[in-house]
Amino acid sequence: MIRLVLTGMIILFCFRFAAAQTDTTQQPTRWLPEVQIGGWYSKIETSPAAVQTLTVHQIEHLPALQLSDALKYMSGVVVKDYGGTGGMKTVSVRGLGSQHTGVAYDGMSLTDCQTGQIDLGKLTLDNVGTLTLTTGVDLDIFKPARLFSYSNLLNINTSNIFPNKPFKMKLALTMGMYGFVSPQLFLENLIKSKTRENRFVIWNLSANFTHSNGQYPYILHYGGITDSVSRERRQNSDINALNLEANVKYSMNADQQLLVKWYYYDSERGLPSATVFYNLNSSQRLWNRNTFAQAQYYHHFGKGWRYQIGGKFNYDYTRYLDPEYLNAAGKLDNHYHQYEGYLTNVVNYTLPKNDRQADFSVSLANDLFYNQLNSSTMEYINPARFTTMTSLSVRGGKKMFTIVGNLLFTTVNNMSQGEQLGKNYLHLSPAVSASLNLKDRVTLRAFYKNIFRMPTFNDLYYREVGNLNLEPEKTHQWNLGAVLEQQRMAAGKVYLSASLDGYFNIVKDKIVAFPSHNLFSWTMLNYGTVWIAGAEANANLEYQFVKKYYLRFNGNCTYQKAVDRTDPTGKTFNHQIPYTPVWSGSTSLGFETPWITITYAVILCGKRYALGENIPANEVPGYVDHSITLSHEFDIRQTKLGLKLELLNLANQNYLIIRNYPMQGFGLRGRISWGF
Repeated sequence: MIRLVLTGMIILFCFRFAAAQTDTTQQPTRWLPEVQIGGWYSKIETSPAAVQTLTVHQIEHLPALQLSDALKYMSGVVVKDYGGTGGMKTVSVRGLGSQHTGVAYDGMSLTDCQTGQIDLGKLTLDNVGTLTLTTGVDLDIFKPARLFSYSNLLNINTSNIFPNKPFKMKLALTMGMYGFVSPQLFLENLIKSKTRENRFVIWNLSANFTHSNGQYPYILHYGGITDSVSRERRQNSDINALNLEANVKYSMNADQQLLVKWYYYDSERGLPSATVFYNLNSSQRLWNRNTFAQAQYYHHFGKGWRYQIGGKFNYDYTRYLDPEYLNAAGKLDNHYHQYEGYLTNVVNYTLPKNDRQADFSVSLANDLFYNQLNSSTMEYINPARFTTMTSLSVRGGKKMFTIVGNLLFTTVNNMSQGEQLGKNYLHLSPAVSASLNLKDRVTLRAFYKNIFRMPTFNDLYYREVGNLNLEPEKTHQWNLGAVLEQQRMAAGKVYLSASLDGYFNIVKDKIVAFPSHNLFSWTMLNYGTVWIAGAEANANLEYQFVKKYYLRFNGNCTYQKAVDRTDPTGKTFNHQIPYTPVWSGSTSLGFETPWITITYAVILCGKRYALGENIPANEVPGYVDHSITLSHEFDIRQTKLGLKLELLNLANQNYLIIRNYPMQGFGLRGRISWGF
């Protein structure tokens, strides 16, 4: 293993030094100044992969407070929301589960050491430029190997915003019903060199504090439609959370950049119990503290060579307290400390392109990361894991045709206190995608991707969660789709883009999490074999009535059959897997004028089943969530005053995303911001 790692590192650094031998007669590749993506309208991408993008302008006009809220307006996405501001929020794309969706923050993976999946409720939208969800292998192959290891990749990009003035400050306050209050602060400074045109430093700092008591009312049904009901309030659903983030971007010259990020999150929250009859109170508490620091260095050499190196350290602390646990101590008070160290190297060569040459690019990446888990529980085995990923990617094409291929080699070593723990794994994961541009601005695309996902420490070892007998998931993905590129019609007054994709996935030994008596306790199971077949459609439309008056429509719809194919004699064979709707979708209709922007948004979700057997007793009803957003930004003496009012869940329905965890009914939320 050590020889394999060293060999990969030597190869990468040899490429790096070979690239440094540049020909001074060749004009070097130059960094282009980064600019904020403009326009409220966003066309659908024509990448060989299925790519969806939300810009900062779209997000600002949606009823979205957290990252999870914005993702509900993307096709194929199921956000599992356990209610309230402090409730855990995870995302599943195309039925593959939350741990198959990686989250990259400005080019490096986020990791949640507590569960192996990202709680999207921790992430705010204050500093986000774009959100991009990619399924398959896209055109960008100059990235770490770890980003190829996910079935779906959510990229949160803040670095695409280039300041238009030396100093920027923004203050904001968001308030809502049920004790919700969230003040925000953002500072940014651009320092340009007086002697070198392409040398500058950009630093920014953002802070966000969130408080909510979460005691919203809901109706508890004791039986069928004709049975009795009572009006209750959600208990033990309060939260206090602090987010801090600092970023520094140092551009040394036109070819070199250094990016540094520090992130800190600290929260205390109650864990509301399932709404079981006559037992609505809960006393469990959860404390979480997460911090990470990452750095990335990019260097563009002459003759098409590029290199990047990055490193990251992540620390996560979790405390879970159950004061009513029936044991000798009369309570359960567990502390967990998890660590990750991460290093990545990527080298890329792109053939200089002219009209007669085909596009050709190749990348080699090697990632190393080490995870360790310590616990206060006496019987805990304190596991650790060392993982390497080596990725070889190639992109080529000419005129109308493009093809991208990737080969990912993964090694996993499980250990405890220096000794081997469980099985070690080697896996080779191929992926390929292609696109063909036809006449009338239509693009056909297709891809295949193989994924290998290890069970996390939580899956295997947590006392309240773990299952030592879990096997890794093996996933095969196929996709075939068509994209209608942005069309300009009606003398330039109408812009239209659309896409349609059909997909088929096979998951072997699928790991499924079932919530039990509260949000911290789960049951983890291998679900054997799952087949997932579906189709998703997206459409974006903009119509300009007259100058500065626009009507904008964004909509998507997903049909998905995700069924258990494990045992033909079993009771759940060919039944829809838990919490995966057959039909889902969302739409937003916005009307923009010079004095106000009004957006009407709808989220639709069909019925689901809480357990594997699709019987009426396990059914979770579907729901429709209507919201309206009113917003405007005023220019006042070189400052900007922003106002936003959100009317949430207009139908006032305590619908269920997760069984026995009712969502908040009608709500009001307002935001005022001031900046210069």
